[in-house]
Amino acid sequence: MSDFIYSKIPEDKGSLTKHIQSIYHEDKPRVLEFHGGWGSLAISDNIYNGFQPYESKDHICAVIGGPVLCFQENSFLQDGPGVLGTKAIYNRWLRGDIQFDEDLSGPFIIIVVNKITSEIIFVTDLMSFIPCYKFEGEDSIILSTHIDILAKVANQRDETDEISVVDFILHGVITYPYTVYKTIKQIQPATVHLLSNHSTNLVSNAYWIPKEKQQFNSIKQASHALRESLQSYVNTVTKGMSTVGQFISAGEDSRTLSALLPKQVNRDAFIFLDYMNREGKLAKKAADAYDANFYVELRNKTHYIDILPFCHDLVGSGSQYHHVHTFGFHRKCKLNEYFAVFGGLLSDALLKGSHIKKVSGYGRFPFLPQLKDFRYTAASPVENNVFTKEALLKLTERRKEHLNYVKSFRNESAEEWFELWPSSMNMNIPNIHGNRRLFKSYEPFTDKNVVKISASVPQSWKLNRRLFHHAAMPLLKPTKWLFHGEGRLPYFPWYINIFVQFIMWSYYQVAKRVGIVKENQGPWGEWNKVIKSSRWKKAIEDYSNGIIIIEKVLKENELKTLLDGTELNQMQKINLMQVMYSQSQH
Repeated sequence: MSDFIYSKIPEDKGSLTKHIQSIYHEDKPRVLEFHGGWGSLAISDNIYNGFQPYESKDHICAVIGGPVLCFQENSFLQDGPGVLGTKAIYNRWLRGDIQFDEDLSGPFIIIVVNKITSEIIFVTDLMSFIPCYKFEGEDSIILSTHIDILAKVANQRDETDEISVVDFILHGVITYPYTVYKTIKQIQPATVHLLSNHSTNLVSNAYWIPKEKQQFNSIKQASHALRESLQSYVNTVTKGMSTVGQFISAGEDSRTLSALLPKQVNRDAFIFLDYMNREGKLAKKAADAYDANFYVELRNKTHYIDILPFCHDLVGSGSQYHHVHTFGFHRKCKLNEYFAVFGGLLSDALLKGSHIKKVSGYGRFPFLPQLKDFRYTAASPVENNVFTKEALLKLTERRKEHLNYVKSFRNESAEEWFELWPSSMNMNIPNIHGNRRLFKSYEPFTDKNVVKISASVPQSWKLNRRLFHHAAMPLLKPTKWLFHGEGRLPYFPWYINIFVQFIMWSYYQVAKRVGIVKENQGPWGEWNKVIKSSRWKKAIEDYSNGIIIIEKVLKENELKTLLDGTELNQMQKINLMQVMYSQSQH
């Protein structure tokens, strides 16, 4: 299942189906509905094979997402629609043998309805890679994997939380557990949530917490465990498959992935670009080195504003829509026809310390050694000249609350995990939210062991790619002398790449100034050109009435000033545009 909506108060048959299908502009999925004295449950078709709902005499069991089962083989992943995966989880749970942090790997939510006692169980994955939201009324409770579907069913669309909207505009995420709606909150990750027959309150018991406890004696030991975990995940998914899809780039994560994929499996490697630039040429060389079939698809210049309505509705309010880079190409490249499509998301976040704040200068000069900025705190007062002082103070308090929560189980790395726990605090995570609704997406770096390794190693091992490099170096050997898109050689350690990347960085800087390099050489679109386009201006006209959502927390700023001025940076303006679109649809 891609999404579910549960209401303790029974809903009219067919109404929940309409709400779930409303997030799709086309290719609306089939939705199954279940009704009883325990309430109503609607579930859209699961695009992952083997995970349709299973109903026994006493229970209904449903699985959201496509978790890898670690307690048995997973051949059902290529058998077509069915219930083998769901039934395996259900039977293990029924016997009382299941350990959710060991038996399931990757993004998932498990739902079990006891038709006899009317008890409902909701289980979230290790990091809430698939988030779950709840609304609690006086006599009811409603839960869903999609924030806007939930708001519609609960009749809460007009209960906007302006502080959360400000948070999203400024930071690209909404501080956990808040959402864009005042009455809706996100429920905890890595937790079994129980709803009894006579209650509208969830009883929640965590089955795993990312405590700051070192479990490896050396970086070599940790890197060996990391490489084995990644290989095991990939082997488990691909066993018996003849062809899989993957995403390729000029970076090191996709090369690592290419090496992990079994050589006997036919691999189709895709990249999406503005045009065949340096990124594409390096990606093709990497695909050739690993014997993958290379496919490049070109997007138009306004692609990222064109997909706004489709992708916002797909991932929901509070998630940056533009991370669904595959939208449109999922159909053109027939990604939904593969049994598995692999990506390299979260390698940077979990293993390379991308969320560890570095001393100033590194962002501008990426060849410099990475040093942690010990002065940084996520609890610093939020400052901005667009929003009122009162709104920013409330937002600062929320961020302090979340940081203190993370500090309760992590000390040294609280600032890093402030942006990782749960994963909704990572602005890149909507990539998973979008892809999993479009095709059978697998992300090896969401593997349970990879997550646990990330939580159990010192930050110093993550900085300068040390842990990742130790694990990936044998896998990078076929591209030993192939440059990364950023101008370094991934096969070699950071202290060698200081000099290599400095030379390449200097060359690129000069090349840009003298006009040798004129076009976009990276993998993503050029927002500067998007924002200057007539399509962007048309979007401002179309969605301008959506500004009403933040009028109470705005200073004396007109819309034109907000989008043309310098008080908001480029990404904040894009977030504002998304907010305006969302509100204009009410």
